Amino acid sequence: MPNEEYSRRTVLRRSLATAGAGALVSTAGCSSIPNPLGGGAPYASWLPDPDEIGDSDHYRFNYFNLGEIESNEDNVDDFEGSELEEFWSPLDIDWEDVSNLTAFGPLFGLSTLAIEADYNKDDQISTLEDEDYDEDSEYNGYTIMLSDNEEDAVALNGNAVITTSATDDSGDGTPEGGDTDKVETVIDAKKGNVDRYQQANEDMKALTSALGGGTVITGRTTDEPDEATPADGDFENMVAKGSSSKINGDTVKEKWVVVYDSEDDVDQGDLEDWVDENSDDDQEFADVEDISYNTNRRKGIVTGKTDADDF
Repeated sequence: MPNEEYSRRTVLRRSLATAGAGALVSTAGCSSIPNPLGGGAPYASWLPDPDEIGDSDHYRFNYFNLGEIESNEDNVDDFEGSELEEFWSPLDIDWEDVSNLTAFGPLFGLSTLAIEADYNKDDQISTLEDEDYDEDSEYNGYTIMLSDNEEDAVALNGNAVITTSATDDSGDGTPEGGDTDKVETVIDAKKGNVDRYQQANEDMKALTSALGGGTVITGRTTDEPDEATPADGDFENMVAKGSSSKINGDTVKEKWVVVYDSEDDVDQGDLEDWVDENSDDDQEFADVEDISYNTNRRKGIVTGKTDADDF
């Protein structure tokens, strides 16, 4: 958006700050862990069909490969990974032990978090119990814990932690706590037991196939905008949008993908307007060099590169 501070680090902090299952906070996107079922970007294995977890046809996801950021830490100026640990408190997991963070939820408030990490399950259960979480059930290899007010759920299997809401908001009136359907659905999506977003939605499939892997990935499907404003990144007949950044030494490869309703809707001129209007200091394309444009069927794609210090 115009006049808005923009960096991948800013995206990370905003994602964490706006997510939440109680004090636990989320981020999201691509994973370096292979998809055991194949078929598309590996991070998509965490993302259930929207119909499985809510009453909206769309949600947003963000992904951060913290293992990759750690291996390139010397090239990223003033990055303090330890500051991230406060966002997933009360879990006591060092950021260096987290390989991937995947967060997703409503377009203006992420609410579900998957942390892939090396940790001791029993130790983390004890930590949660000290914070008044109680064991609720076992489900497909995960231990599900509920907060004392039963509004937040945490599922642990020793390799991943899932945090999400445990309230049933499908009916009228005050939501009731103790509902583990959502966290169980996320577990089922990871195991391939329910439809995933990219299986159920051709627009998400097109988006994730174009984004591929990366260090930081964000994306969403959306209803076509009522009014197209290319300068703000809203395009006529746009049905999905996302970006990916791949850090490699002192360079970051950047990609932005816009998915349109049909191939005839793709407009490179609108993409150029978007970049031109958002290239001032602290805007999205401020530090991007070697920008190029291309189309692939119903996708418009912008690519470029930045210095890792601007990551």
